[in-house]
Amino acid sequence: DLRPTFISSAMSRLGRAVALAGAVAGAVTVSIPLERKESLIDHDSVSKTFYVGKVLVGNMEHPQELQVAFETASGSLVLDSTHCQSPACLKHRQYMPTRSAAQLNRAGGVVRTGEQAALTVDYNEESHASGVVLGDMMRDQICLGEKGGRFCARVGFLAAANMTDNPFSELPVDGIVGLSLEGLSISTAFNFLHCMSHSGAGATMGESSGMAPGLVPSFGLFLPKHGFGEITFGGYNSRRLASQVSWVPVEEPTKGFWQVAVKAVYVGSEALDFCHDGCRAIIDSSSSHLTVPSEALPIMQQKLAVTAVKGWLSERPLCEQAVGLPLTFVLADGNLTLDAKDYSALEGHSCMPQLHPWDVDERRSVGTRREGDRVVAAGVSLQTIVLGEPLLRKYYTIFDASPAPRVGFAVAASEVSSESDEIILMQSPIRKAGSEL
Repeated sequence: DLRPTFISSAMSRLGRAVALAGAVAGAVTVSIPLERKESLIDHDSVSKTFYVGKVLVGNMEHPQELQVAFETASGSLVLDSTHCQSPACLKHRQYMPTRSAAQLNRAGGVVRTGEQAALTVDYNEESHASGVVLGDMMRDQICLGEKGGRFCARVGFLAAANMTDNPFSELPVDGIVGLSLEGLSISTAFNFLHCMSHSGAGATMGESSGMAPGLVPSFGLFLPKHGFGEITFGGYNSRRLASQVSWVPVEEPTKGFWQVAVKAVYVGSEALDFCHDGCRAIIDSSSSHLTVPSEALPIMQQKLAVTAVKGWLSERPLCEQAVGLPLTFVLADGNLTLDAKDYSALEGHSCMPQLHPWDVDERRSVGTRREGDRVVAAGVSLQTIVLGEPLLRKYYTIFDASPAPRVGFAVAASEVSSESDEIILMQSPIRKAGSEL
């Protein structure tokens, strides 16, 4: 979630990766199916959504399979481990350190006795379910995909040594893969995208045991409203696009967030005052809502009132047929527009806009972390919104962590039929910095 802070087909759709010819020029791409799972956090009445896929850890002769949530607003890979005996840990499958594992210090150096770090996570968007993971800093082999299309790299991560019962006992995953830029990671050695793009001797493709170049530090995210989603590493899956890609640069990339400039926000034809002089939007795959400044929430709720017909066999309104004003985010290169059916969901007996307030204090402190005895302040602009699941269901989103980070948006195609799910493996020269996708 956005609130974590650092203190120190023709093939099975579940658990099997697909190596595809991506749209990043000259790149190997690996696509992993994502299952949408829901869980009640802190016994709340509103469920939390997780997009879960499989990674393999350790020696590939006897790989350890773990189910993980992929999150764009978190900076670390965290795995439940056999080092942890807390009740929350014992509810999940645990990583067992292998002979190839190394203990690390904060800078990623191999040491005899590794350092520890703590990760604070708030998965309840009402701010009631903050939890803490204390983990040992380690490095081991992490693999994406299956035999015949597998990519491996040695990655720095936290192996959980202790975690609070709330919220982790309720999470339907064995770990978290943070996909932010390096600013939210403990250090470069613990940034997942960096490790995958600087794979070194740990990388293999297919049956080969030889060297392979690292993946391009880019990934595409497909999160349909129904069925399985997909994350593609090393580029993106062009079959998921129903329009051209519009690119926008990342603002303040050193802070680690995938945040972009928004020139204006409209409800219908009316511009909203809070973004009158421009604002920013953070793309967060772990947010179930559109999070807006708390001071702007009342007027947005009023203007985004929706109506929906009721189903034939029940009295529940059909939110997928909701009618209301469109919500538009104006970017430098095109607009992102959500219709009422995109931003509404059933709450109780009504279709409601999926909006969540973001308090001033939270905006000022988000991303703050402690490095030893030193507190590194973060925070975001007070005119910042979070674009979560309602936007990501409509738009295929590409996250490019090249030297000039950027985010690409395209209207997502409907889910590809099972007949077209085939294994295609392509390898050609890696895209050079500054070249176009």
